[in-house]
Amino acid sequence: MSDAARLLAEIHAARALVRDAATTAQPDHARLWAHATRAPDGPVDLATVRTIRGDPATARRYRTMLGALALAHAPLAAAASDGAILRRRVGAYALEILEAADGAPPLLVLRGESGQMPRVIEAWLGDETVRLDLGPAIEGAAVLALDPAVPDAALMGRMLRDPACAVFLL
Repeated sequence: MSDAARLLAEIHAARALVRDAATTAQPDHARLWAHATRAPDGPVDLATVRTIRGDPATARRYRTMLGALALAHAPLAAAASDGAILRRRVGAYALEILEAADGAPPLLVLRGESGQMPRVIEAWLGDETVRLDLGPAIEGAAVLALDPAVPDAALMGRMLRDPACAVFLL
């Protein structure tokens, strides 16, 4: 084997070791906190996401952080439900999905009884998660179009209709 081929093989083996170490290592508190406080449209640490999805203990730690940050959160939509959820309470906030009759995308409407309105919503269902910016509230309500042409918005709409979906309002 030539020196160049041996060097290439060693580099390849080293990359595999580093990649394995990164995926099996538990993210420290600072990495989970950075992930919990990230902007909805900001960069995502894929190693942290992979660990949260693959390790139930890390997912619990992350959800505990989200719960501490959240203005309100709900682990489940309803204890007893027989279909899709279109309205739910999340702490002091009412969350409703309004279906349009004229073919327009459904709307997510968030109304609050308290003075402070959340700016971000994160939903969890199984190992799927989605985080969206709610934008500024107008007259006590934040409105977000759940446009089927926008993958994250469509996923949010599907997830929020499921009774097992957890919601964090940040």
